[in-house]
Amino acid sequence: MKQILLKPLFTEKAIELSRKKNRKGAHTYAFKVHRDATKPEIAAAVESFYQVSVDEVRTALLPARIRRRYTRTGVQESRLPSYKKAYVRLKPGQELNLYENL
Repeated sequence: MKQILLKPLFTEKAIELSRKKNRKGAHTYAFKVHRDATKPEIAAAVESFYQVSVDEVRTALLPARIRRRYTRTGVQESRLPSYKKAYVRLKPGQELNLYENL
């Protein structure tokens, strides 16, 4: 069985989304997920792992990136793999504490 949730994302956008509530009073959290995971699988994984109710799941496939480093010997390039990101909105009144163990 594949692992659905790989890790929570701690980017500026993800932290801002998790701290503020939307119009309905719900928080949104971002996760890096398995590339083949579907929205119902992601919702079920979050509900079982964190014991919360999921309202909505939005996903985004991010393309691979090329990282360039400029050194004395010339330009070195490496490839960062593509991955799938999921934005999980919880039902109003629920929230996760992802930042307590950092």
